[in-house]
Amino acid sequence: MTKKETPKPPPPSRTRDSDATRQAILQAAQQVFMAKGFDAAGVREIATQAGANVALINRYFGSKEQLFFAAISDQDHLAPLLAEGKDGFGLRLASYMANKHLSDGDLDPTQVFVRSIGSVTVGPALSEATQTQHIASLADWLGGENAEERAAMIMAELLGFDMLRRIAGIDAFNRPDNQALITYFARAVQSHVDG
Repeated sequence: MTKKETPKPPPPSRTRDSDATRQAILQAAQQVFMAKGFDAAGVREIATQAGANVALINRYFGSKEQLFFAAISDQDHLAPLLAEGKDGFGLRLASYMANKHLSDGDLDPTQVFVRSIGSVTVGPALSEATQTQHIASLADWLGGENAEERAAMIMAELLGFDMLRRIAGIDAFNRPDNQALITYFARAVQSHVDG
């Protein structure tokens, strides 16, 4: 009587493994680029943090620069605020920015921007993306006279507020009862919306 063999489990799917590895590299890249900026970030450090071979970065992304832009491309967090219309946009944006807290592991676009904009490698493309993806779309939404300038001012206030609040840790931006701050920020933003 022969012993019945237990069937072997199927080999793991290469696609599933490569997708998981690619995602792990992206998540590690987000953390390293946020902490160090583009120039100081190393592909070996990213690969080590992802638990992957450094050669896989080139295989999946082509270069450190392409990995950078793949890692920082993120959904537009302003889209839901814009969808509610122009009335009250300043207050919605100010409330969102004043109460925004990122969980550990979340991508922080402000940190990446501040730490990478001076890079001769990615700085110009980062600036161009800010212009064409964020300012231009906000200007289209605003419409009217001087829409691009108004959109740029909103982005400047948003970026400056976020940087001083969360990166610099300025006290006035981090008090528990921040209603006065929200009011001032909302008025400034709404003035650009209303033209």
